[in-house]
Amino acid sequence: MLNDLCFNQDFTCLLVSTSKGHRIFNCDPLGEFYALSKSPDNSGSGTALLRMLFSTSLTIIVPQTEASHDSGRVLRIFNLKQNSKICELTFPLQILDVMLNRKRMVVFLEAGQIYIYDLSSVRLMKVLETDFFGTSHDGNGLSVIAAMTPDDSSLLVLPLLAIHELTDLLNTDPGLTLATGLPRASEFVLEHPQDVLMPSLAPFIELTHKNEQAQAARKPLNTLRDLQKDSGGWVLVYDTIQLRPRLIYKAHDSAIAKIAVSADSKYIATASTKGTIIRVSHIEADSEDELGNLHITQVTNLRRGHNPVKINALKFDLDLTVLGCGSESGAAHQSKLWLIPVNLIKKAIFLRMSPGTRLSSLEDLNENLANLLLLKESEDQKLKSKEKQETSSYFSALKSSSKLINNSYTKLLMKKLPYKQYIRNLVWEKPRRSFAYVRLPEADTHSSTKGVEIGFTSGGILMLASYKTGMLHLYQLPREISEDRAECKRLLLDSLLP
Repeated sequence: MLNDLCFNQDFTCLLVSTSKGHRIFNCDPLGEFYALSKSPDNSGSGTALLRMLFSTSLTIIVPQTEASHDSGRVLRIFNLKQNSKICELTFPLQILDVMLNRKRMVVFLEAGQIYIYDLSSVRLMKVLETDFFGTSHDGNGLSVIAAMTPDDSSLLVLPLLAIHELTDLLNTDPGLTLATGLPRASEFVLEHPQDVLMPSLAPFIELTHKNEQAQAARKPLNTLRDLQKDSGGWVLVYDTIQLRPRLIYKAHDSAIAKIAVSADSKYIATASTKGTIIRVSHIEADSEDELGNLHITQVTNLRRGHNPVKINALKFDLDLTVLGCGSESGAAHQSKLWLIPVNLIKKAIFLRMSPGTRLSSLEDLNENLANLLLLKESEDQKLKSKEKQETSSYFSALKSSSKLINNSYTKLLMKKLPYKQYIRNLVWEKPRRSFAYVRLPEADTHSSTKGVEIGFTSGGILMLASYKTGMLHLYQLPREISEDRAECKRLLLDSLLP
């Protein structure tokens, strides 16, 4: 049985965990270079999770045993080259996921605890209590909605809705958290939870233009409780080195479904449960203090499609040119992958702001306006295209957007419009849409919290590892980005299972 699929941080290796052991594949060129039918300590167990630190011999193994109380609760750190165990950690409940880079190892537990370790010494640094990591919204298993930057900045990005309100998020009393942790939600009942004094998170909050206006007439959003009551779309950027928040911002109105971070830790992509818009935020630190709070300097809205779908995969490539978005929709849960040209973010951004200014997203501005601008050409429009061609000479002098914007009548109109700076960018910039797609030749009779794992090679190859079939699909990315969506050409189909 297939338990887990995972690419390492730089997409050089693919890790496969099964009930019979685990396998490690080299991605470029493709080939298996390590396989083990039982755990390295000869216990004969399968593997629930397998993680690797880039292409080093340091591996994290979570064994799986059928008749053991410790199944899925033990984490072992191995030197794969020497086949030796470095250390072993036992957790109170089942391990859902493990994320690591050269500085930190983050362990997510079934009950909603996040353990943060210093990887060099395997020393526990912090325990965050959460309420979020339980049964998924469709009732089909457990999933972790979070991402950690692969570089040494070690930023952990997760929905703010996940954080328990009694968590010491500001690390005011680290000894208490490390010694005993907070009680579980089932172990305490507060008679008057509204009386609990909560610290202010105002220094880390970045409000959009819309939210700033909406809150002007009532109590501002300062505490964790205020933000969680406002919306499920708030995102927390937590520094696992300094053990404090660096940024809190509202990415969507609805709950967060998937998060991805770029290799340089400067871009965060989020998808909501609606699944129609992927929002990419560019974050930067204060120029005076690199360890200070982070600020959002750019926001780009990428249109995946018009119909709501379930987003089950989201990943940047290493060069920050493509964002892969896996979705699942329909009665047969047909899997599909959309490829969005992220490199256009650097060339043309909807919103151009300087650090510290308030900004508004496309969703905050006017979702209906966005839908109108992105509507497909109707049949009536196609029939009238001939008439438009006859009158095109009238607009020939205004072909370029710069001429149209610099027109005196346009300037006068834009000055009187609300959100004029946002509408200008929205109307005169082309919408960011997917330029290619992959329709996996597989369907399943049941929904899954996991669909595919996405990876990219330096040679322009897209790698899709499927949870449903245990197959690895290799596709060639289009060499040129065009306005018409192109279907990627499949190069190889291979099984990941023994």
